[in-house]
Amino acid sequence: MPDITYNISLNVSKDFLSSNIQANGVTASMSNSGLKSDTYTLSAEAVSISTANLSQAGVAFMRNISTAASATVQIGISAGGSFVPFATLRAGEPAIMRLSAGSSYQAIGSSGARLRVDITEG
Repeated sequence: MPDITYNISLNVSKDFLSSNIQANGVTASMSNSGLKSDTYTLSAEAVSISTANLSQAGVAFMRNISTAASATVQIGISAGGSFVPFATLRAGEPAIMRLSAGSSYQAIGSSGARLRVDITEG
């Protein structure tokens, strides 16, 4: 039996554009019983997203918990000492992904922006 089940849907309705994309009942298994939850207060300086105390990082749920419309968050990796972003979350937006082993994940944001991160083990 899977340890994680999630549903994702994207509904777009603007002028003549209408689309509904969804994935329901997506499952994933955890290799161990661990969950790490952190909340980061961000700035223009990159902050490491900690995977400490996890034997292997698995599925991550991230959410920009800021309420100010201007409080964006960028999620990325450290590559050659530089921050390389791959996702931007506006206020209130979530993201879910499986983390890759050996990557150093980081986040930056507008001054005072806050990011909640929940990472499963394996």
